[in-house]
Amino acid sequence: MPGEYRFFVDGRIPVLKVHDEPRPGPAVLVLHGLGANADTQRGELNAVATWGMSAVGVDAPHHGARRDAWLDEMAGLGPPESHARLLHAIREAAHDVSRVIDHVVAEGHGPIGLAGISFGAYTALTVAANDSRVRATVSILGSPDWTPREGPITEEIRELMHHAPVHRPWDCARHPVFLINAGRDGIVPPHWARDFARTVWAWHPGLHVEHYEYPESDHMMRQEDWDDAWRRSLGFLRRNLYGE
Repeated sequence: MPGEYRFFVDGRIPVLKVHDEPRPGPAVLVLHGLGANADTQRGELNAVATWGMSAVGVDAPHHGARRDAWLDEMAGLGPPESHARLLHAIREAAHDVSRVIDHVVAEGHGPIGLAGISFGAYTALTVAANDSRVRATVSILGSPDWTPREGPITEEIRELMHHAPVHRPWDCARHPVFLINAGRDGIVPPHWARDFARTVWAWHPGLHVEHYEYPESDHMMRQEDWDDAWRRSLGFLRRNLYGE
């Protein structure tokens, strides 16, 4: 099994790093979903390491080793408050991920990839748009569009939505992006990612966006679809980080 290393970046961001020795240069930050943590994705971290890359799990704000009352409060909110809080959390998490990238780059890792799941996918796309060091991004069950699926769009939400990667395709997809969604997903409607990909293909042919959808899965994907999605993700990351 690959080696496991735990530490804090900036004394506050919990990181779980998994790799063989000598540690590979390319590193993939694996970003978990809402309510989960880096340890939840241990199987995916191990798979990244097995495929010859260094895997880096990061506990998002209010999750894992730094869980607080935020998640419990979030569960009691409805729209539009819950969506505004989610968007604030995405921006906070994206800042932390870039700080972790600072750390792994200083350790000698590179190039850097991202693989995010649901909330982590929203975060990954945000980081890709803001941080040019990211060379490949996988979004599973996420979206570059921050439109709420229900409830009114308040002035606060409207202002936050201006920061969504959907408005900056030339930044979000300056390096290859792979969008994976579930056709029956009622939590993250798949048309947001699908429409983004089609817009890029039509109007920004110099950008590299791939899209794949599982028509029979919902947000909790069928196991066979999840396994296939992760296999495709690993292949995409390895091709782009190793230049294969």
